Amino acid sequence: MERVLGFLKAEKIVREDQTWENIPFYRAKKSRECENGYTGRIIIHEILRMSSAIKEIILKGGSSDEIEKQAKSEGMMSMIEDGIFKAVQGMTTIEEVLRVISE
Repeated sequence: MERVLGFLKAEKIVREDQTWENIPFYRAKKSRECENGYTGRIIIHEILRMSSAIKEIILKGGSSDEIEKQAKSEGMMSMIEDGIFKAVQGMTTIEEVLRVISE
C-alpha cells in the first residue's frame, strides 16, 4: 500500500501530506442508463519492461519471485497496485478491482 501511495504522490494525484485515512474512494452509482453503476471499460494491468537486470535473472534461471522483486525495484506496478491507483482516481472502485483480480 505504501508503494501505491508513493506512486500517487509522485504523479501528484494526492497531496504529499495525505495518508490512506484521508484519501476518498468512490462507489459505483446506479442510474437508468447503467444498472450496475459502471460504464465503459478500463484496463488494470502490469507491464514488465525487459531491462538488462531482468534479462540476466531470466538467463540464469531465476524464479518468478526474483523477477518480480527486480521489476518492482525498477518501478513496475502489480495489477492490484494499478487497480488501487485507478480507484483513488475515481476510475473504478476497490470492489471492482478485487473482483477482477480474484478471477
